Amino acid sequence: MKRTTMVLMAAVMLTGVLVTGCKKDNGPDEAAPVGVTNEEQAMQYFAKSDEFVANDEETFADKSIESFDYGTFGKVDAAITPLRWGRFVTSVTRTVTTTIQPGDTIAIAMVDKSISGTLKIRGVNGTGDTVTIEKPFNDLSKRNVIFKRVNRSTDRFWLNWVPVATSLVEGGTASPNNQIEITKLVLYVSTTDTITITDPNAYFLRYRWLKLFNGGRKDVPEYLAGQGLKLQVTVVSASADTDLVALRYGVSGNNHKRVRLALASEVNNGDGTYTRVFEIARTAPQFVHFHRGWFHMGIDAVTRATLMDDAAPYSVSWWGVPYRVF
Repeated sequence: MKRTTMVLMAAVMLTGVLVTGCKKDNGPDEAAPVGVTNEEQAMQYFAKSDEFVANDEETFADKSIESFDYGTFGKVDAAITPLRWGRFVTSVTRTVTTTIQPGDTIAIAMVDKSISGTLKIRGVNGTGDTVTIEKPFNDLSKRNVIFKRVNRSTDRFWLNWVPVATSLVEGGTASPNNQIEITKLVLYVSTTDTITITDPNAYFLRYRWLKLFNGGRKDVPEYLAGQGLKLQVTVVSASADTDLVALRYGVSGNNHKRVRLALASEVNNGDGTYTRVFEIARTAPQFVHFHRGWFHMGIDAVTRATLMDDAAPYSVSWWGVPYRVF
């Protein structure tokens, strides 16, 4: 809560700042967006169209059935050995709920999404035949966007509030198949800058990279093109088999990648669940792409049975972290 309070205080001070994801203009100055007739509808519109809110869908959706560096699976007792897989989104329902904080200068827009689609797995079955397995899925996700009041105009009411910060996005399989949960992320931005997150919806990242606030802290992670990466992910899983955790990052085409994290430790919690820590450390230029701009890195945790058992239900947990490459 201390971290959230600090960022909210910083957001209050950012009067007049308009930064909507990676947009470079100041938005529709001359006319309200279609269908927007009041301030609340304007915040809902901009929360949905915000670049960071929109591109998390691209991060976790695949355009084809692809492999990634799982390396050697080893001996497994499962119905299929996956070769490639992809998550294909067929529909997304977005709901935005706005809450204006006391003082009428800060508002929080909560963006909920229901994401449906099909997981497709290309693999080898027990008889050695290559098969394609399809599993339907329904993921739910949530993120919060902070808006700052910058005006009280009645003529251009749709510009009275501007987005200044976002929480991480938290998503995963809807009940009752939610068998895995990400509980912690440690992101090493540099040798002196570490971000530790345990509540993604309450950890806010500012859209501006200003040294004026928070003692110079650059809230949205910034990376040089070609820079290396180190991060650590903790999950709690109901699966006795070791889960599979991947990092998704970049943009479409050759820059849209996913790589597997290595298991670092495992603890049997004694209640039918396991706490596992996964990590990745890659030196430059193996991580950060050379395409500059604003993006999401996705932490994608999947139960082993999701990919390796054709009869087991789909069960995943994922967090999205906005980042900037410059």
